[in-house]
Amino acid sequence: MTSLPADALLARLSTTGLQNLQRVVAIDSQSDEKSTTIPSSEGQRHLSAELASFFAGLGFAAVSDAHANLIVRIPATTGHEARAPLALLVHMDTAHGTHAVPHLHVIRGWRGDRVPYPKNPHIHVDVDAYPMLQAFVGDDLVHGDGDYAFGLDDKLGMAELMTLAQLLHDEPTRAHGELLLVFRPDEEIGRMEAIHGLAAELARRGVTAGYTVDGLLPFEVNVENFDAARARVHIADVDAPLSPRGPGVPRLALRLCIHGVNTHGATAHSEGYLNATTVFSRALAGLPVDPVSFVSDGDQECNAVVEVVGGAATRDARDDLERGLVAALSREVSPAQRRGARIEILSRAEVDIDVAGNAARRVLALLSAFFTTPGPQPLLSEDSDGHQGYSNPHRVVVDGDGVGVDFRLRDFTTQALAARAAHVVACASSVGLTAVVEQQYVNMGATLARFPAVPALAEEAGRVAGVACVRRPIRGGTGVDPFLAHGIPIANLGTGYFAPESEKELTSAQNIGRHVLWLAALVEVAAHA
Repeated sequence: MTSLPADALLARLSTTGLQNLQRVVAIDSQSDEKSTTIPSSEGQRHLSAELASFFAGLGFAAVSDAHANLIVRIPATTGHEARAPLALLVHMDTAHGTHAVPHLHVIRGWRGDRVPYPKNPHIHVDVDAYPMLQAFVGDDLVHGDGDYAFGLDDKLGMAELMTLAQLLHDEPTRAHGELLLVFRPDEEIGRMEAIHGLAAELARRGVTAGYTVDGLLPFEVNVENFDAARARVHIADVDAPLSPRGPGVPRLALRLCIHGVNTHGATAHSEGYLNATTVFSRALAGLPVDPVSFVSDGDQECNAVVEVVGGAATRDARDDLERGLVAALSREVSPAQRRGARIEILSRAEVDIDVAGNAARRVLALLSAFFTTPGPQPLLSEDSDGHQGYSNPHRVVVDGDGVGVDFRLRDFTTQALAARAAHVVACASSVGLTAVVEQQYVNMGATLARFPAVPALAEEAGRVAGVACVRRPIRGGTGVDPFLAHGIPIANLGTGYFAPESEKELTSAQNIGRHVLWLAALVEVAAHA
């Protein structure tokens, strides 16, 4: 096919890219950390088969292994057969709480005004509230219903690779060496067992460099990521008496939902993340109420259902107590109200209670210790940016005979991460509890520093494609440790979207097209390097 004029080519790639994105977000491929299988969900096998069929339709051979890893081979163009194969990788799974969607919403020529999420009137997303959205003004904006994330992490990167393959099929004279498009499972849950064999296979095929297409900002190039660990503090639900009540005096019982602000840790600062754990800890400090239960939402962990009881001698006093509690909670969420934070009263009753489990009170004690015990700063993800780490208490879950309080621990050096782990262990110990810490992944920066040509090629491709690349750390992980261990340096490339793993997720059709042109320039630059 003859190459189209630049504007026409961008329009075509934008249209086909949006079609590809819609195709893959309609497939539920959420990973499951509770599963012992690889992949951890059948949806990933289904997606792997769908992708194999898509590439077969273009004439590109695809092979899959027992873990549903898929490798698609695009042969080199004439004259570039001697180049080492270049790998472009994405992951097939989406994060916990992501929902597949049968169709996406498109706003043609978006002007930067409020995005009309049909299932969530509580969030206010426009370019004034989020200046980083300026990159999408004038584009055809693509978003979901607003109730759940729909999987731009990493199905946007997936759609861009699919569209790149279509471009190379339609324009066979575009120069490139052999390309291996790789689709792997279970990145979101850090299941490295899924890719040890994949890394060995890429090394066997002669791959000497590659890129994960899994970044956030348009045209970003990442050569560092977090060192990461997680900690869980188990709290047994041991019955204990509540505060004494007078004869015949009922207690006020309130059941509320704390709606926080859902974001990825990478964008917590810019999007104003707010977790119900923080609201709960700060609002209840000093109030004359007893927490009875606190459990985070299973899909959107920034939210939680809370039950509290409080004693008061008269109905008026109980009404005052309710107003005081709601006011204290509302003060904590009011700065984030435009981002969807709010307090919802689910039920109110006057009950005769003598005892209740004390797990929620111990959760409150643990969180109080976390916020008041000196330790690494900043503590929370919403206060952290750039090369700063955080130690976020992100959820409280049912855990056997009680509950578990889970912390995400992130920093850019092993020493800094160890200090954060020690702080959580000390906080738990101070209230008679034990924190169990588990390492997750390590910063790729030290290894990639030995291969400066890898990010430099991506930046040169940006100059060729006429886009401005930015080099920055990725405030997350890319799951590339096994590849680095096999001597294959892997940098990470942006895909261009807003609000990862959030119900606010959005991108644009033209963004997909521009990123495909960047990738096309990258494979051409690599062929001539």
